[in-house]
Amino acid sequence: MRSRWAVFGLPLVALLALGLYRPEVPLPSTRPLAIVFGSEINGYITPCGCSKPMVGGIPRRGTLLRQLAEQHVLLKLENGDLTKAGGRQDELKAETLIEMLNQMGYDALNLGKYDFLLGIDYLRALQMQFKGAMLCANVQEGGSPAFEAYTLVEKSHNDTKLRLLIVGLISEKHAESIRARNPQLSVVPAREQLNALRPQIETQGDVRILLFYGTGEEAEQLVRAHPYFHLVVYANAGDGPIPPKQVGQTRLVFAGNDAKFVGIAHLSDGAPYAIARVEYTRLTEDFKDDEQLLAIKLAYLARVEAENLLAMVPRRPTPNGSGFAGSRACMPCHAEDYRIWQRTAHAKAMQTLIDEKHDKDPECVVCHVVGLEYEGGFRSLEETPALKDVGCESCHGPAKLHAQDPETHRLGKAGAQSCMTCHVPAHSPGFDFETYWKKIEHGFKK
Repeated sequence: MRSRWAVFGLPLVALLALGLYRPEVPLPSTRPLAIVFGSEINGYITPCGCSKPMVGGIPRRGTLLRQLAEQHVLLKLENGDLTKAGGRQDELKAETLIEMLNQMGYDALNLGKYDFLLGIDYLRALQMQFKGAMLCANVQEGGSPAFEAYTLVEKSHNDTKLRLLIVGLISEKHAESIRARNPQLSVVPAREQLNALRPQIETQGDVRILLFYGTGEEAEQLVRAHPYFHLVVYANAGDGPIPPKQVGQTRLVFAGNDAKFVGIAHLSDGAPYAIARVEYTRLTEDFKDDEQLLAIKLAYLARVEAENLLAMVPRRPTPNGSGFAGSRACMPCHAEDYRIWQRTAHAKAMQTLIDEKHDKDPECVVCHVVGLEYEGGFRSLEETPALKDVGCESCHGPAKLHAQDPETHRLGKAGAQSCMTCHVPAHSPGFDFETYWKKIEHGFKK
């Protein structure tokens, strides 16, 4: 009798060998709960891509979460600062990140200082878009929380239904900046707000979690006064993860900022529940970008281009009062230096952005062209082609007057300080001036 799995005359074993048949693997019927957490994305949707290897990115996070979901039930939490400022590009980033969090099925988002710099009205618009709970119990308007104080989520843990209570708070140290942008808001001290919420928190939730936008020291003080949380995710502690700290039954955790790592807290098998262990996963290039999240990112870049944000970059007078000449203007007098520059990656810097589809993104373009933030500097590939790439004037300053009269208008010499504006850790991990200078060295080192 012919196998019902035979296709076009090929038996199942042949299809498996050819990779043409991939049986769907069902999820395990009994899966433990894992709490996924992060803090302060700060607008880093993906690494900029101008240096290799780079760490982080929300599309990579999406791939990790898919892998984790094969063996775990996930509670997904984010703690503060979708973006780092309040301009139009940050609004687009915030909308994009909300869409990405929705795509990944995030359960709760606590608000941070820079989120409030977007303005309360804009945050409420984001709240309408977000499918999870947007939290911040102690920022109030008219005596009531401006956002949800806490949320109660039901999840399965080893076939047992658990109620997980998540509270969101922000340190009162940020009250002044929040009120400066939103005069109608007030910030109640975090401990005072927990005192008011304590009866509700202690009587609800099999597992209780606090998302706290504040330091580890502040989080520990809160926990000692309110020892009923199982997990506290804090913020404001730098780039990388910090080892978990146990205070009574509470585990204090921080997974780093800029979306480079994902924290994963594993729950004990049975009651009384506790955080059994915590791990941090670094989002290296081993994690391929999730295609759906990458599509959301590309739609964001299309909006940046459509709104022509590159043309809206604020410009200021040049430091030396000169205009820009372009690198080719340096060649007649500095032929050997120009030849060395042509062989460096600096001379192809804009192509890197074109390849990554970031060539209309002002946050990236500023370090890949000459003088974007100055009057007379780069505007676009069409208008100012001579100022594309990292050219001579990126390090030595505007040179139009120097090209006309070199003796009267002399330029500064380049050195380590010239590089550090763009070669920051987030964009150039592992950058060392002495090492990299050898690749571009010419007669103008200070």
